[in-house]
Amino acid sequence: MLCTRFMPKANFQKLNTAFGRAKAKRKPDRTCAEMLASRAIFRPVAASVRGLATKVAVGGAGGALGSAVLAKIAGGGLGLGDIELKVMGADRLPAASGDVKSISGATNVSGLLGDAKYAILLSGEPAQFQAAGKALAPGAVAGVMGNTNALIVATAAGEDKVVTGITKVAQAEGEAVLASQGSSVSNVIAWGHGVVDVSHATVDGKWALPLAGTALPPTTPASPEAAADAIVAHMKALASGTDGAWTSMAVPAVGDFGTGSGIFYSVPVICEEGGDFMRVGGVSLSPEVAAAMEKARVALVAEKQAVQQYL
Repeated sequence: MLCTRFMPKANFQKLNTAFGRAKAKRKPDRTCAEMLASRAIFRPVAASVRGLATKVAVGGAGGALGSAVLAKIAGGGLGLGDIELKVMGADRLPAASGDVKSISGATNVSGLLGDAKYAILLSGEPAQFQAAGKALAPGAVAGVMGNTNALIVATAAGEDKVVTGITKVAQAEGEAVLASQGSSVSNVIAWGHGVVDVSHATVDGKWALPLAGTALPPTTPASPEAAADAIVAHMKALASGTDGAWTSMAVPAVGDFGTGSGIFYSVPVICEEGGDFMRVGGVSLSPEVAAAMEKARVALVAEKQAVQQYL
């Protein structure tokens, strides 16, 4: 398995894809093992440990999904300890509870995102995502529903922010297919805009493909509550790391796996605390999976062309 380290400053930097590694100016390349081994030494101190509440923003928080995401955050789903939560677009503003020590509404993206460390952007129009990208604070970490929405946000945000697309909902739908086969499901991948691939998955440590019968099983759309679990888990992975486990998220395509470039494409990654992530390389692809991935790439390129005025 090969991994490449993500640097917030270099969302669209050229990568040495032959070896699956990023050319990062600020730090030399490190292997996955080196990065994982060093985590205990270099782990940043969380705001909650320092006695400060972490500032979190949720935009486009209307409907059942928005309500479920807010409830999951209040229940400690982000794992950040005390939180100051700002919300925009909710049907109603819930009361502060659990980990949420204060909650307030915002009427514009500057008020929502201007001082947020972590941001979840659930819905909106292209112009709204563009405005959100411009409003992100330096060092902010954002998870955005929709690959092309994430591309718009990242383009407007510029350097020194981490912007990812949330595809873990599709991954969770794939995990649900295998859940009846055992208690522990790992390494389900959501490619592209959410192509579910179980060819590398395991169930209770056993290869899942014989259980699923196909690498690309049909899935059932997640309920708002299950989708909220996946969305908050996406942000928790970025905030706290994944301890070496794979998770899927849409990140800037760099040509690996035939994804091309200039779009956000979901691949398996390993996350470190604070927003760093490493692409997982060396993942074999069957012809069936490769064809589905190419179809997703073509669709994402078409989406990009449709919103070119916002890029």
